[in-house]
Amino acid sequence: MVHRVYLVGGPGRVGKSSLAQLLLRGDGIAWLPTDVLRTVLRRVLPELDKLDQGDVSGAAVGELMYPHIEQAVEVCGEEAEQFLIEGPDIVPSMVGRLSAALPGISIRACFLGNVRFSGNDLASYRGPKPQHERLASRTELDATAAWIREESEYYRQECARLVLPYVDVGGLGFDPAMTEARRRLLA
Repeated sequence: MVHRVYLVGGPGRVGKSSLAQLLLRGDGIAWLPTDVLRTVLRRVLPELDKLDQGDVSGAAVGELMYPHIEQAVEVCGEEAEQFLIEGPDIVPSMVGRLSAALPGISIRACFLGNVRFSGNDLASYRGPKPQHERLASRTELDATAAWIREESEYYRQECARLVLPYVDVGGLGFDPAMTEARRRLLA
């Protein structure tokens, strides 16, 4: 039996957790958000807490988180035939590294982004929001939206370079993007 771990990465607010919930409900794939790992690790890695403040590059947090994500992939791959790990610190460069480090686990990945994300999208976002966003001015929301667009472009370029699936939620629309990302992960 081949154990498979699915990775979903991309900046905040692009639908990673929604995709994970879709796969959990529809396909029975267990799910671990890296937010949980970061919350636990903040107690033992003060450098993580210092780095992970505000709009920080997924690549920077991903590099610090890599050894812990590798351990999570290994444990999740041993515990279940299929498992999904998602978060903004899952970056395209991890896919090859994890495949090489864990040859007994099949690694599949898809990355989400939204290069059209706007301050209005952020203001109307229905998921959980950090407290600073709930109290943010329009200028601050626009700045965060610009950061999400920049991060989305980073993920898009890296996926193109590494020949990995990337789905732009802004280009397809939310529901079609979730369907396409699910198709690419499970194909």
